[in-house]
Amino acid sequence: MTNLLPRHGETHFANIPYGYYALLVCVAFVLNVIAARLVLADRPTSCNRWYHSVIRQWYNASPLVGLVTLFVPLMIPFVHHYSIWEHATVYLKRLGRLSYVLATLNLFLTLRPNLLLPRYVYLELVPLHKWVSRSIFFLAFLHGLGFLIWWAVTSEVSVFENAARNVWNLVGVVDLFLLTFLVLVSIKPMRRLSYRFFYLTHTVVSWAFVFLTALHARPGVFAPFTIINSGLLFLHIISKTVYARAVELNAADTEPERSSGLVRISLQRKAMPDFFPPGCHLRISPYRRFNPLYYLLPSHPYTVASLPSDNTVECIVREHVRGFKLLTGLRYTVQNHYESVPRKCLESATRIAIVCGGSGISFGLPLFQYFADSERATEIRHLQFIWLVRDKNDLSVLAGMSSLKSNDPRFHIYVTRNLPKDDTDTSASKTEIGSSGPEPRHDDLEFELDSLDNQLDQNGAFLREEGTGSKLTDAASTVHLGRKLDWAADLAQLVHEDALETTWLVACGPTGLNDAAKRYAFQNKINLASERYAL
Repeated sequence: MTNLLPRHGETHFANIPYGYYALLVCVAFVLNVIAARLVLADRPTSCNRWYHSVIRQWYNASPLVGLVTLFVPLMIPFVHHYSIWEHATVYLKRLGRLSYVLATLNLFLTLRPNLLLPRYVYLELVPLHKWVSRSIFFLAFLHGLGFLIWWAVTSEVSVFENAARNVWNLVGVVDLFLLTFLVLVSIKPMRRLSYRFFYLTHTVVSWAFVFLTALHARPGVFAPFTIINSGLLFLHIISKTVYARAVELNAADTEPERSSGLVRISLQRKAMPDFFPPGCHLRISPYRRFNPLYYLLPSHPYTVASLPSDNTVECIVREHVRGFKLLTGLRYTVQNHYESVPRKCLESATRIAIVCGGSGISFGLPLFQYFADSERATEIRHLQFIWLVRDKNDLSVLAGMSSLKSNDPRFHIYVTRNLPKDDTDTSASKTEIGSSGPEPRHDDLEFELDSLDNQLDQNGAFLREEGTGSKLTDAASTVHLGRKLDWAADLAQLVHEDALETTWLVACGPTGLNDAAKRYAFQNKINLASERYAL
């Protein structure tokens, strides 16, 4: 009589329950992210530092708070029942399975648009996506490296034979190599060297990880994990194709001042739907939907500077020598548009200040026009628009914009000297607003006085004179040439204690400007909508 031996050891299926548990934790994590916007107030209601550091980070989907709330429940039952010394391979396999489950969460977080997260602007989830991606690599790397070490220490055959003689092990080694290569090209200097190559690698490796891991994993992960991941990838494709539109570039207006780096580009009106929210984004690809490069190479994001009532879709961008350039007469594909301002701001704000730097005017200008001229204009009690630029030649981008009113008293411009490349200074990120301490020289926000024949007032503002033909721009009421933006003084009329709930500060620019805006909003307990432009 022949004795039948079990095909697998007693621990072969030990990680299946943990995989389901990890999936439930990810679902609970998503519900927690949704709850943050439903339960917490939109604005800070206390200046308590603990509240600011924890509760507001929860509201803002901070990676720090997010990873803690995600990994604490994942790690508590991670080592269970089996000895970590006697059954090390159980936990090495568990690391791999966990990385695959987290890929499901990551694919969900990067859906655009995400109908299950309507209260989030998609850019708010990008930092969390990055750190979940790093966690996936770390877990997968530990899984792969751990098995290589295990084979080297315990196996009677070489590591190479263990990896190569079993095709499923070889698939895992290839998967590990691809992930490691992706991390190397994700380093900031490599991304700057060739973002296209980084994006291509990112796309290929992301898809490969989903399907190669499905082949490699034992026991299998096809149901439900690969099915869910495949469905999410399909939704990513749908979002790039269903809403896509083929358009042509009407014009790139650089004639008013060639020395300006800002350019106004104009697309056909059909580039956007009949209605779209102000300040939204669109992404443009130079390839058609049937071209594989349309999916493999990056599209290019632009902020729409127009309103639905305009006849064209305009964007204001800063041209770079090595950057992507739109050419007149060529056809491009607009993939989709994405909201960038909370709906509550658009629907209920009554006191608004918009502060933007450089090309961030593409974000701030349509919001200013929306609040100034829309059906809600009668509800607005205070509206202020401040634009910071480093060169007076940048003002030429406003020429010919018929939708702008002449000498609007709510529109103020600050012209800086040659500051860092991100359009404004970074001093606000180093010191508290209103602090009296000295600031580092390279962060000092000083404005130089330009040698102009026109008179400056006591605040350094350019005074307009009737009949003067050398005006810098007709749009703003004042152009400040010698005074830095004083948040407390220049926004003094914004904050009223009885209207904090409907008071909004909208900021768009480099890190320094956004950090200053965050502190101002926190100190005054008002709502904030900010977007980072690193140009």
